[in-house]
Amino acid sequence: MGFNKRLVSEETIKNSLKNKQPLSDLFKADAIIFMDNLASKVYTLHTEGYSDEEIKLYLNETLKGNTNFTV
Repeated sequence: MGFNKRLVSEETIKNSLKNKQPLSDLFKADAIIFMDNLASKVYTLHTEGYSDEEIKLYLNETLKGNTNFTV
């Protein structure tokens, strides 16, 4: 029996949302290792019950100055 761990970063979240993959799939692991504060914040929002669309809006608003991040 294996141990499923996942490294989650801004980039993996961005890719998941752009590919319309539910964040619940991304966070389905035995252990989640957050690579940055953004990944940790998104996980917190997800566990508090925010929908993927609400998280997308939060990210777009929060990262408005970062033109590399649009979901």
